[in-house]
Amino acid sequence: MTGRTLQLPEGRDVVLFWIQSERDTPAQAEVYERQVVGRCRAAASAYRMDLRLVTVDEIVVAQRDSGARVWVSGELVAPATAFFHTKLVSWPAYRSDMLRHLTTYGVLEGAGFCVTVPPLHNIVSNDKLVSLLASQQPGIRTLPTVRLCTREVAAHPLVLDDWSLDFPVIVKPASWGSGMGVLVARSKPELASVLQLAGAAELTLVIQPWLGPGTVDWRVYCVQGEPYTAMTRCAAPGRAAANVRLGGQAEITAPPPPLAALARRVAASVGLPYVCVDFLAAGGDFWFSEIEVDGGTATGGAKLTEVRFGAYRQLFDSFVAAGPVKRWRYA
Repeated sequence: MTGRTLQLPEGRDVVLFWIQSERDTPAQAEVYERQVVGRCRAAASAYRMDLRLVTVDEIVVAQRDSGARVWVSGELVAPATAFFHTKLVSWPAYRSDMLRHLTTYGVLEGAGFCVTVPPLHNIVSNDKLVSLLASQQPGIRTLPTVRLCTREVAAHPLVLDDWSLDFPVIVKPASWGSGMGVLVARSKPELASVLQLAGAAELTLVIQPWLGPGTVDWRVYCVQGEPYTAMTRCAAPGRAAANVRLGGQAEITAPPPPLAALARRVAASVGLPYVCVDFLAAGGDFWFSEIEVDGGTATGGAKLTEVRFGAYRQLFDSFVAAGPVKRWRYA
């Protein structure tokens, strides 16, 4: 298998393949193209990168003793002129494809290509408790959290009793985003009903104390480990999730110095060129909530998108300059 060699447009010296889900509907793809892709293409172009949307179905990898070869949409690509944006999407419609995506990211990394989000970082980012455990720093507060798979609902009451949960509590899917599926349970019977419904859908949930209707969700955008800007989000009346699409309010602002210092420590532990560090704020206190490796694409503004793609370009240049390296070790 040979195929044609990757061709670069004039003025570009590298292709960034942005791996998307093949399950996006035409309507979703149209909205994403209008709200996100145009801005991202312009930002990539400013750094001589050609941004191309692809799916894992378009990627073929072959291995021989001489090494691996990778084709994308029938074009043979090389680590010196191509790299991949590898953000796992774990929302409900994409759940059945998660392993295909993760293993494809691992194959690309193992074949010697630069990836923006390694497989392990995707696992950390896509489970709220893994995110807390992997990124928690001494002196940074987190909310008490219970994570449970829900197929065996009858096994959980004893565990929950041991944790002595104080109601009301927030219940949310461990791997969803954008405020989807976030509920407030005000009593044990309400919590039991939520767990039974989640069990029917085979969801993994996390349970945390609810900080109340005045809770503010802070997102700090970090580039190369440094806080760049932030966004505050407040839930609409009667809502548990601070999400604009659910009627919440959002504002871009500078993070206060104490919060910036906390975000810097978390971002340093993650080690990615671009990451969002989320906190919950109530009563003058901050609690580290989770990391998001792909946040702010649509909401952070053109300047944030530009510096984000500049960080990706620096990642790629450093990767190429370092030369061939063994990507993982098993012993």
